[in-house]
Amino acid sequence: MKKILAASALFLAFALSGCVSMNEEKISPETPVQLHPAADELKGAAPINLYLASQTTVADVPMRSRTIQRVAAAVDSAVVSIYVKTETPVKVRLIPINLSFTGISATLPGVGLGSGFFIHPSGYLLTNEHVIRNATDIRVMTSNGTDYIARVVATDPVYDLALLKVVSPNGLKFAFIPMGDSTRVRGGDHVIAVGNPLGFGHTVTTGIISHTGRGLFEEEEPNGRYARYIQTDAAINPGSSGGPLITLTGAWIGLNTAQIANSQGIGFAVPSALVKEFIANVLEGQGAKIE
Repeated sequence: MKKILAASALFLAFALSGCVSMNEEKISPETPVQLHPAADELKGAAPINLYLASQTTVADVPMRSRTIQRVAAAVDSAVVSIYVKTETPVKVRLIPINLSFTGISATLPGVGLGSGFFIHPSGYLLTNEHVIRNATDIRVMTSNGTDYIARVVATDPVYDLALLKVVSPNGLKFAFIPMGDSTRVRGGDHVIAVGNPLGFGHTVTTGIISHTGRGLFEEEEPNGRYARYIQTDAAINPGSSGGPLITLTGAWIGLNTAQIANSQGIGFAVPSALVKEFIANVLEGQGAKIE
C-alpha cells in the first residue's frame, strides 16, 4: 500500500511539474469517419432505420408563457446524461522537455460527463466525439434515472460527432427527438438547449440563433472537411456537450458543442446538415474501420 501511495505521489509530482503531457495527435480536417464493429449492421440500411425526420423544422409559433416549458417537457425523456471512464494516452518525462522521442508512454485513467439524445426508438443516440474520446466504459442515464451501457457505432473527430447504441433489456422503444433541417433556421429563431451541465442533470436553457455557418478554424487544406457551426446565445456549459439544440416545433437542428471561455452568450452547435453527412457515411460504410 505504501508503494502504491508513493508511486501515486511521484506521478502527481510529475504532473504538477509539467512532465506529463497528453499524447494526442492533432485532428486533421482530412480525417475520415471512424467505423466501429457495430457499424457493420448499418451498412446499406435506409436512413429511416437510424433517425426519423421532423415534418416541420421552424414555424411561426406563438410565444405564450409556457411555450418553452411545453417543448422542453416533450423532449425531456429523449435526452440523456452520459458518464464515461477514460484512459488517456500520456507521456511521462523525467525532464520537462516536450519532444516526440522523449518520455515513457502511459495511460491516465479518468472520468468525464456529457449529454446526448436518442434519434431513433431502437436506441441510437448522438453525442459529441470529445465526450466519449478514449472511453473504456460509457453509460447513459435517462431522465427517469434508468442506467444503460452504450457501445460506440461510429465517430467523426472532425465534426465532433459520435453515434452510440443502447439496447433496452425489456425491448421497450426509446423516446426520441425528430431531426430538423438546419439549413432552414436563421438568426433570430428561438431555440432550446437541454443537457447535463456540470453533472447537475437535465437542465433547460433558451435563447436565439445568433448566426449560422460560423467557421471557427482557418481552412488551410483545400480537400479538408471543416465544420460550420450554428452560433447561439442559449447557455452551453461543461457537461452540456452533446445535448440537442431544439426549435419551438420540437425538432433538433444541432448538437451543442462548446462555448467560448470567459464569454457570455457565445455558444456553438454542430448543425444537423453535418450530422446527416456523417450518418450517410456510416450507412454507406465510408470511413476507417476500427477494430
